[in-house]
Amino acid sequence: MRRRVVVEMDDQSSFKHKNEVEVGLLDTVADVGERFEEEEEEGTEMHQPVGATRSAKDLFPIKEFLLALSLTLGGIIFLPIGLYELFGRQDIKRALPFLCITPLVFLPGSYHLHIIVRAYLGHRGFRYSQVVRRLH
Repeated sequence: MRRRVVVEMDDQSSFKHKNEVEVGLLDTVADVGERFEEEEEEGTEMHQPVGATRSAKDLFPIKEFLLALSLTLGGIIFLPIGLYELFGRQDIKRALPFLCITPLVFLPGSYHLHIIVRAYLGHRGFRYSQVVRRLH
């Protein structure tokens, strides 16, 4: 027994498109996903549609970019200092603050930096509005 399934996709643009896939009772979810992906157009999975422009609301967040960059670099600098204090000098009391602060600054900084860079490159699913902004 075969069924016809209609899948509506909203790809972050102003239009929706429908794809139809025939599904059998013994088909797995992965098989249906592979057949669905084969029917999509090539090149649309990573970039915005041609002619898509950013609105005035989506200006490059320079302050958030600089904050994310400084947090990421701070984490990258604190990690070797903490490891040197721990293994080189073998002083856990001096190493502990560096090793505790490292993930607290590196993880959010690299996460936001990743979102900003992907949005700048125009990858689908990434927007500047996903970056946490300061309330005025």
